[in-house]
Amino acid sequence: MPEKMEELKRQLASLQEQNHQLKATCESLEETQASLVQVISESNDKLLRSEMTSMELEQVFSACTDALWVIREDGVVVRANDAMLALLGKSAAEVIGQQCSTLLDYTLCQESICPIKRARSNTRREYDIQLAHIGDGNQHFILSTAPLITLDGRPGIVGQFKDITSRKEAETELAAANKALEQMARIDSLTQIANRRCFDETLQREWQRSSREQKPLSLLLGDIDFFKKYNDHYGHQAGDECLRQVGKALAEAILRPADLVARYGGEEFVILLPDIDLPGALHVGERILTAIKQLEIEHQPSTANEFVTMSIGAATLIPNPDQNCEELTKLADEALYRSKEGGRDRITPAQKNLPDSHNITSVST
Repeated sequence: MPEKMEELKRQLASLQEQNHQLKATCESLEETQASLVQVISESNDKLLRSEMTSMELEQVFSACTDALWVIREDGVVVRANDAMLALLGKSAAEVIGQQCSTLLDYTLCQESICPIKRARSNTRREYDIQLAHIGDGNQHFILSTAPLITLDGRPGIVGQFKDITSRKEAETELAAANKALEQMARIDSLTQIANRRCFDETLQREWQRSSREQKPLSLLLGDIDFFKKYNDHYGHQAGDECLRQVGKALAEAILRPADLVARYGGEEFVILLPDIDLPGALHVGERILTAIKQLEIEHQPSTANEFVTMSIGAATLIPNPDQNCEELTKLADEALYRSKEGGRDRITPAQKNLPDSHNITSVST
């Protein structure tokens, strides 16, 4: 009997110990459950915030006025906003899941410069592109691409098309305006031929080229005979018209694109003839004298001819490093003076080029 009592006591003690352990286990499970509930709650909160952020990003993506699309590394479009769909002129069903190269044919699709292939370098890039087949006329865009990981875990890019057509048009108009202003700055407003500034710049450039190549550079300096008397007799409006007609005749008498006719100042005109020797320059000058007389502009006060005429001085040099272009102009001016002293209506070569006795008088045709 005592033995049974002892056995019962041991069993009772064992049960009490098990009960204590079960109670501790229950308490631990309760703590674990509470932790799990907290973790689940935090996870749900994060998930909710993530979904809200995703919704916000989706709204931003869709509402962006710049065209945006997301393309996987295999070229498949996985997302496109409304602006992109409008740019392509297609619906979402016609765009999502399609190869980007079938939707937008452009030179960037070439293997070597494809933005999708370059996305692997994890570098943001920008391209100035022009799309001729979308919309009315040409459209210019800045295409910005950046690498990303798509929702399915695959690498790809996000492409943003920023329309800069208006800016490009403004730049083109500005460039055209600047070019027009530059041309105006080099054109004589009255005669519509090159002005003194244009001549000075061209002479300097041709002088340097002729010096390098050791080729002749010729210059004709002409002055309308008795132009002050013409103005006094016929009036300044008639004088302006005379200058216009003479300038036009000079321009038409020049046959080579490299030659330059310019108004030198007042009633003086200059003709620059690169790569032409003195005999050739005299021949051009003779043609000019004839062209001016053929205008048959009446000039009663003139003692040289009944019509407007011109006196011309001709000079030719092969430039060398010890000279400057002013020497050529000086020689032509001295020859012009000799033409006037010799009776006007003629072309006279500079003394440095030919003997003083060499004098060519214009011949009417």
